[in-house]
Amino acid sequence: MSRPKVVFEGVSKDFEKDGAPLAVLQDVDLSVGEGEFVCLLGPSGCGKSTLLNIAGGFEAPTRGTVRIDGEPVQGPDARRVFVFQEYGIFPWASVWDNVALGLRHLSSSEQHRIVGETIEMVGLSGFERTYPMELSGGMKQRVEVARALAVSPDVLYMDEPFGALDSLTRLSMRSELIRIWKSRKVTILFVTHDVDESIQLAERVVVFSERPGKIADIVPVDLEHPRDLGSPEYGQIKNRLYGLLGVSHSV
Repeated sequence: MSRPKVVFEGVSKDFEKDGAPLAVLQDVDLSVGEGEFVCLLGPSGCGKSTLLNIAGGFEAPTRGTVRIDGEPVQGPDARRVFVFQEYGIFPWASVWDNVALGLRHLSSSEQHRIVGETIEMVGLSGFERTYPMELSGGMKQRVEVARALAVSPDVLYMDEPFGALDSLTRLSMRSELIRIWKSRKVTILFVTHDVDESIQLAERVVVFSERPGKIADIVPVDLEHPRDLGSPEYGQIKNRLYGLLGVSHSV
């Protein structure tokens, strides 16, 4: 693994429910390397998204710390960007203006260069002046990814970003994300409850238990992209992940 980028040390999180503490995460220790693509996999409610929010500085851990580049996370940082399942793009702004949102501090020529390159990277050339209501779901998600990439983040947090898309569009977006990741080598933490999605994307899959979420295991995915969904190696990893999730499954 490359040098540590994001390090979780004994991270636990309790919420309050009916006046009593509710443990959501418990003693999470994890090191994510610079430029690594890691998927956080687990059942709904196991604390995956909470861990992502803690890493992004939107939630504080009850116990433990998160460090990025050795520095404790104490709040949101413009160098670390979220992409959510719900489209966060502005419906009243064109594709171009949505992607340019985080670049207002730059000169007009620099904005033009970065926005143009980023829109081309996500495959939206020709749609620069199009508004979100005229776009398909997959294209809207591309706009959100483009807006995140335009600010050159060093960490990209993705919380089930393709969950609302149909199956064919999801496959296409996964391929696009891998292509972009290989080009940019940004560190990606990607939350999913989809076993296939985690295998198709990640270099390592971190499997969480039921709430309170603990790391049940970390599974390396040593397969070249694009990954052959019918290969024996793919099937072995898939069965292992289902086993860790307590689901009987065979491929």
